[in-house]
Amino acid sequence: MLSKINIGFIFISLLLLNSCGQSASEEIDGTILSTNIWLSKGNCQKAIDTINSISYQSRNASFLKTYASAYACRAGFSIVTFFADDIALTATPSPLGGMSIYSTSQTTVTGALESDGSFLDLQTAVNTLLYAGGISSTAEPTTTARANYFDTKDASEINSQLAFMLLAQLGKYMHFYADAGITGVKGSGLGSNNCFTSYGNTSGPVQLLIAALPGACRSTNSSHPFLDSSVSAATRKTRLCQGVVLLNSVFEVLPTVLASASGTSLSAIAGVTTAISAAKAVATPYIGTVGSVMSQANCESTATVVELESYFSLLFEGIIQ
Repeated sequence: MLSKINIGFIFISLLLLNSCGQSASEEIDGTILSTNIWLSKGNCQKAIDTINSISYQSRNASFLKTYASAYACRAGFSIVTFFADDIALTATPSPLGGMSIYSTSQTTVTGALESDGSFLDLQTAVNTLLYAGGISSTAEPTTTARANYFDTKDASEINSQLAFMLLAQLGKYMHFYADAGITGVKGSGLGSNNCFTSYGNTSGPVQLLIAALPGACRSTNSSHPFLDSSVSAATRKTRLCQGVVLLNSVFEVLPTVLASASGTSLSAIAGVTTAISAAKAVATPYIGTVGSVMSQANCESTATVVELESYFSLLFEGIIQ
């Protein structure tokens, strides 16, 4: 008869053998499944802890989508809420001011936007999908670049998830820096600024265009305090480039998503790229390569102050009024 000690030893040995027998791919698949179970229960932190228990899988589409979902969950982003409540708000006020009143756009942070945990978490989710495949931070993370690492189905799903998260993150960015208030109208919040930033470095023609803008921003200097000259030049460039990357990425990714969509679920955002395209047509002579950059690192290393101010004056000030 086996003793209790021997039985325990055999049981532990079997467990160890079973654990050792699990392949790396099985461990990854099991972790992804467990993370999604936590997400289905609404336990965002457990989902993050679980997905981070294994090494980062830069070319595993299921891992990347789940990883992004975990951080987006903690940021308060829900794809169900996005389609049920937020997406219909996009163009009210027109052309894109309604993005600033998405459920995820509100923030109570009193310091810089990058001190808002939900903004950082959603940016982590965005970057996960934007650079999916292991795209370098100094390379442009385009849909074409991602297509080099994934099949058509996986690339399409990554682009769709990315597009919706980009819209939510852009909405938060616009709400904060435009002082949009509860109506989505620029300058209607509790702050004192009527513009995103200051435009004293722009050219004469650009300043004439600013003066003719609809909405609150008609001045070269009525900027958000975290985007004006009171912050360091490097910090200001980082924050301006965050907006540039978000807007340019939406403009690059969304047409692909809209083209593959069926039905009318995305009709409310069909005008997003049209509005951005119209603003870019006016801005093109003044913004150089800033009009297409999607890498934060590239934007910070190559964009000039004049180009960034011109970009904001003719794009951001135009699409939220």
